[in-house]
Amino acid sequence: MTSSPPNDAALYQEWISSHRFQRGDGADFDAHMASWTSFPEFHIALVQDSAPVARLVRSLQSLAGQYYARVSVTVVAAMPAPPELDSSRLTWIHTDDPWEAANRALLDRPSTDWVGLLRAGDAIAPHAFLALAAHLVANAAITAVYTDEDLLDDDGQRHSPRFKPDFDLELLRATGYIGGLLLATRDAWDRAGGWRHLPGYSDELDLALRLVETLPPAAIGHLPDVLHHRSADHPALALDNNAERLQCLNDHLHRGHVAATAIPGLADGCASIAYSLTATPRVSIIVPTKDQFPLLQRCIDSLFSKTDYPDFELIIVDNGSQDPSARAYLDGLTQLGEARIKVIPYEQPFNFSAMNNLAAREASGELLLLLNNDTAALHPDWLTEMVALALQPDVGAVGARLLYPDGRIQHAGVVLGMAGPAEHPLLGWPAEQAAPLNRTQAVQQYSAVTAACMLTHRDLYLAVGGMDEERFKVAYNDVDFCLKITALGKRILWTPFATLLHEGSASQRKENQAAEASPEKLARFAGEQAGIYEKWMPRLIRDPAYNPNLSLANRDVSPEPEGVLSWNPTPWNPRPRILVHPVDQSGCGQYRLLEPVAALHDSGRCRGYASQRFFNPVEIAKADLASVVVQLPITERHLRALEIYRAHAGAACIVEVDDLITDIPRASPHYRTTGQGARRYFRPSVALADRLVVTTAALAEACAGLGPEVRVMPNYLSGKRWADLAPRRHDGPRPRVGWAGSDSHAGDLAFMVEVVKSLAKEVDWVFLGLCPKELHPYVKEAHSFTDFARYPVALADLALDVAIAPLERNAFNECKSPLKLLEYGVLGYPVVCTDIGTYRDGFPVKRVDNDAKSWIDAIRERVKDIDAARREGEALRAHVLQHYLLEDHLDEWLAAWSA
Repeated sequence: MTSSPPNDAALYQEWISSHRFQRGDGADFDAHMASWTSFPEFHIALVQDSAPVARLVRSLQSLAGQYYARVSVTVVAAMPAPPELDSSRLTWIHTDDPWEAANRALLDRPSTDWVGLLRAGDAIAPHAFLALAAHLVANAAITAVYTDEDLLDDDGQRHSPRFKPDFDLELLRATGYIGGLLLATRDAWDRAGGWRHLPGYSDELDLALRLVETLPPAAIGHLPDVLHHRSADHPALALDNNAERLQCLNDHLHRGHVAATAIPGLADGCASIAYSLTATPRVSIIVPTKDQFPLLQRCIDSLFSKTDYPDFELIIVDNGSQDPSARAYLDGLTQLGEARIKVIPYEQPFNFSAMNNLAAREASGELLLLLNNDTAALHPDWLTEMVALALQPDVGAVGARLLYPDGRIQHAGVVLGMAGPAEHPLLGWPAEQAAPLNRTQAVQQYSAVTAACMLTHRDLYLAVGGMDEERFKVAYNDVDFCLKITALGKRILWTPFATLLHEGSASQRKENQAAEASPEKLARFAGEQAGIYEKWMPRLIRDPAYNPNLSLANRDVSPEPEGVLSWNPTPWNPRPRILVHPVDQSGCGQYRLLEPVAALHDSGRCRGYASQRFFNPVEIAKADLASVVVQLPITERHLRALEIYRAHAGAACIVEVDDLITDIPRASPHYRTTGQGARRYFRPSVALADRLVVTTAALAEACAGLGPEVRVMPNYLSGKRWADLAPRRHDGPRPRVGWAGSDSHAGDLAFMVEVVKSLAKEVDWVFLGLCPKELHPYVKEAHSFTDFARYPVALADLALDVAIAPLERNAFNECKSPLKLLEYGVLGYPVVCTDIGTYRDGFPVKRVDNDAKSWIDAIRERVKDIDAARREGEALRAHVLQHYLLEDHLDEWLAAWSA
């Protein structure tokens, strides 16, 4: 649970950094536009009334920087045009009435043009009209469209994003959320009556309301990208529940012949639409129960003492209560002889769906209210509010605001795909605290609401088969039911004006506690979860009541910084989308995943993404990937992720490993941790993959037979990071001999003690990273290991005359890649190394056996003739630059990671 504000500034800046339109995106659009048969034309009126000139300049610069050329601009200002104006690019109208002149200018356009109005000071993202054009071409039925927005300070800082849902009439009426960049075809703009400037700055709301009165909901599109940057001190932002705003709404309701009145809402900037109760159909309130006498009694007492709705009946479905108090209470209700109260026995194992279906068949009401036994009414008009909403056109169900006993929110709608198949957003949020877009304080549309308190039409309930008592006995039955009725075009509304207490699924918590000790119940829950994924995944990955830029990983309604999940500038996917999961942010994570995917992305071969977080089924399905690469799957977490990806990603699943992790040497500190996990999880993880990618032929041979294809992809160095590091020389009196590496090489250095000791008076020993204690007395310099970004420079700064690469003789090292030789070699260091594995693959180095004499002789030979040693180093550098630069092997990487 959370009570901390979402959308904090730091997280939004992280979101911005992963949502930048890049040069390659423009090229993708150019190729895509070649298939278009028509090109949207945009005409924007830019109005300057009281804004300073600097604000006007900012707006003009943003419009001039658009990637899409078919945008014309008319500036309407209270000041004359500057003499240096380029009239070929825009029109300037000097007038004392800029708002009316702007509207006339917009209407004086061809009927197919798209028109919109901006205030001086607002800025538009450079790719805004390019993205809008592509969206409109792909969605030909749209005749009005709006975007997401944020605020822009005078210093250029962006903040306070407004991530909006798709079109929602009730939320528009309550909050005016569309705002900002709203475009329409010139004909639609004309039919709506054009722009009317209102002194209180309710003009945006007024225009949006008049547009929706003349257009069907399907004609109002939403492009979920932050394309509009509004001035942070924009006068429209100061709107509260002023009289002008309410007048706009009441005029709108009157024009639409809606029996309702707009009144002040629960927060500044919110209105409440009080719908008249035009009829009072009977409501059958269905309460499933078992035992839990105090909760049930409180629920029933509150229904009769705090419900002013005139016509309802109560149907209690008893699932074999055994508690004496509960039994006596239910028997007493039966004996009352009250026609409005029925107690129906249900003697089968607990099945929430079946219990509600049984009562629905017995109900006499036109409306059904599904209600948990751990709820309680808090104010008399709660049911009247829900019925009034249920009677509005196309409404299929209505949910209520449910609060925990301490006043925090338990239910404010259900978001599809959140934290699994579906979840309650803002769980634990203070009821009085403003939430993003004021969504906890406004009537609005959701894709689902909880059956803990849900009002629906009985004939609709029965027409869709009620709740699915076969596939969803306990979990997700309400989500499934809601999705069935929205598939028929029905709206589902949630209202904060019907508020009930809810203990938070007390019955379900008891069921879950039992499930912890019951494999059967655990299996049932897993099956129901799998069932909702199987049946509704296309709906789960794009909830129109949520915004795809918001995270599904938690309930905070916070921006999703993982670009692969929240933003795809080219949804037609001209380049394969590849996600990599590195095991770390340094070392093998960089060499094997992060640097290759970045190079592939930058070269335009793919759209690459990296994350150290594994995604849930909805997230991974939403990502729409060509390939996903998982490195070193040696934990249960890796295995579960691969199971999910195999089932839901629709992508090639690649496992990547750079060492023989099933045979880690006992001297390695990773033996107990990595080694044990590898032996348990590596084989079943690889069996789930389409391909295993390894570093050497020896490693491929060792992994043969694990299941998928095994492909060798050697290690390479990023030329961007390494190629320009020239060999360094030193002026010291003694030659410098050194080593660099991590603590995983403890066993490899063990046999070097005698070598280091024997040569300590002849050379200066230099170590970077691990330096065993027994070597300290003989080492001239011991440098701590640096971060990966600085590592190439730190290694070059050692200025070695000879570099050593000792390896123990074991199966692990026989499969090891020659990465150490690449790092030394690209710097021009001559190398003495163990004669083992891939160190033999054509590298011009001195290979020796692992005895002290061989090592001492080889090192002495080189330090006695430094010039000859340097020639060896230059030969090795040339070999590495010719054969082992990453940028020369990108097509091979792409093939290794492709289906």
